[in-house]
Amino acid sequence: MLQSVIVKVISRHPIEALVRIFGVFVCLLIMVLPRTYAETTQQPTKIASSGETAIANHSRKFSVQVRITTHEVQIGKPSDKPPDIITSSCTYSRFPCSVVDLVIISVNGKPIDVPRSAFCSLADLNEADLRVGQKEAVLTLSAGDASESYSLRIRFNRERVTGLSLFDGESGKKFQETTYYKVVVGDE
Repeated sequence: MLQSVIVKVISRHPIEALVRIFGVFVCLLIMVLPRTYAETTQQPTKIASSGETAIANHSRKFSVQVRITTHEVQIGKPSDKPPDIITSSCTYSRFPCSVVDLVIISVNGKPIDVPRSAFCSLADLNEADLRVGQKEAVLTLSAGDASESYSLRIRFNRERVTGLSLFDGESGKKFQETTYYKVVVGDE
């Protein structure tokens, strides 16, 4: 019966029916979109130059916590000439230098393996941004200043880190891409 009433209304007043359907659609969008946006977007987090920085974000099915541990290294004063050969990952854009010791990522309460190569050469981090989707998340770390600036995007899912991309901080151009594959060892 309801279906026949709807068909009669649409056939007699098609424009009015479309306006009402559009109104219902807009109301649904207004109710759903702010929640979805709020779950996946946040302001970047400033990274402590020494100690631990915690970042968390979530989507409907994906809760992520990140801990970044750093320590300071004395590299002189800003007025000192940088060494001819730099033997550390310090960018000489911050005094003292801040070196990353550890990055721990937990998804839905379980830690995932973060390859040491994803963070062992990072220094002078400024801020972190954590974006969480329904199947994958991205941790973006920005570091350095001016010509020594860079950003690193670490992509991961519920089980593991899947890749990372390194970008020049000034131009935004990607200059390194690493993909991590899941290797299953079995009987051969």
